[in-house]
Amino acid sequence: MCVILMTVFVLAPAGAAQEEKQPTEKTTAASQDASLYPVPNYGGDLWSRSYLTGDWGGLRSKLAERGVQFDFNVTQIFQGVASGGTNRTERYSGSADMVLKLDTQKMGLWPGGFLFVEAQAPFGNTVIPYSGGILPVNTLFAMTEPAQNEIILPHLYFTQFLTEWLAVVVGKLDASGGDANEFAHGRGDDKFMNLAFSFNPVVSTLAPYAPLGMSLLFFPHKDAIYSFSIVDTQGLPNTAGFNTLFEDPTTLTNELRVTVRPFGLTGHQLLGAAWANKPFTLIPQDRRTIIRDILFGTPLETTSNNWAVYYNFDQYLFQDKLDPTQGLGIFFRAGVSNPRTSAFQQFYSFGFGGKGIIPTRDKDQFGIGYYYLKFSDDISSDLRQRLSLDHEQGIEVFYNAAVLPWLHISPDLQIINSSRKTSGTPPNPDKRIQTGVVAAFESRSTSKRVIEFTFSGNG
Repeated sequence: MCVILMTVFVLAPAGAAQEEKQPTEKTTAASQDASLYPVPNYGGDLWSRSYLTGDWGGLRSKLAERGVQFDFNVTQIFQGVASGGTNRTERYSGSADMVLKLDTQKMGLWPGGFLFVEAQAPFGNTVIPYSGGILPVNTLFAMTEPAQNEIILPHLYFTQFLTEWLAVVVGKLDASGGDANEFAHGRGDDKFMNLAFSFNPVVSTLAPYAPLGMSLLFFPHKDAIYSFSIVDTQGLPNTAGFNTLFEDPTTLTNELRVTVRPFGLTGHQLLGAAWANKPFTLIPQDRRTIIRDILFGTPLETTSNNWAVYYNFDQYLFQDKLDPTQGLGIFFRAGVSNPRTSAFQQFYSFGFGGKGIIPTRDKDQFGIGYYYLKFSDDISSDLRQRLSLDHEQGIEVFYNAAVLPWLHISPDLQIINSSRKTSGTPPNPDKRIQTGVVAAFESRSTSKRVIEFTFSGNG
């Protein structure tokens, strides 16, 4: 489970532009006006501005114009397993995020340099162990494991554009931007909350959330971005990581994302591959050999040939002519990994998403998705039968309502059909696992539902 909780894709282009979705359309090292970090609009009264604390008497805008930006975001989640899963329980969790962005050109230093620093303070507990599913129902909590109830500095990286078509990123990267998708992607704080819709889990054993590393970004065309990354496979969000930087194992990733416009409607096609030389225990091994190795303390048979290939697309079916970020579209994901080293052999998901489709509700988002996770056929037949490890599937629906520009409330519904049929815990070795149900925030759920309420705001 710890491996799953730390899972993300190491693809720095989206990480280097965490809040800017398409850096290829915004970024150029040669232009004074273009930047990875454009100056936000901090103005307006309490009811209309995008940031709770506003412009600080104009100081915030002046700092941003000179290349210095401060952001503060708080996300709170209250969840409770109402029925199904392994146990009925409630949990409260969240994260406070503090971000510093520096633009070297606006600071009067040199063009094309961008520093990103993020501190996080994850807190609370989660219902992930009790939902019954293998994939976490709370991505935000899962990614910051094992750091909880402490202040951490998971991301500190510098992006330097060498030309308009080439950039290098170095530091402790933010890998949460990998496997980007317009409708199903992120940290679980503004779209889907299940990890299945944040990124493709077939690479869960290959890359951590906050690794030290380097990425090269290529922009061969205004509608294409390619990245190649080399990162430390052992990175943790609550450690600096320098002690393992020059040691094996290492993860290599390649990703190409292309913007397409069939019938004038925006879409994206993404293809990625990851490989790591970390020694992984081979799944297909003789049980007698395993018992002997355990008894005599000899290592199990391993291999360093760990790989995964993944693909996703998103496509708008309708876009507002005045604001192309508003509309309705579809998404799809697929991935495969080495069945001899990864328990996750195949993964598929698809669904719908949109923003601003209700009149006067321009900032509201919604999504509905289905996922299917196939476990490795190389898992021994007796273990597969004992744990019912064949496949897991689930459905999630969310609606992110902008109560105020700086305050969003997001009810979320998940139905988790776990592959496991019994919990297998010592107190209750034969406890049945049923379809997961979660009720949350002073609400009552009907049977067989997962309800989560997420509150997020900009400081």
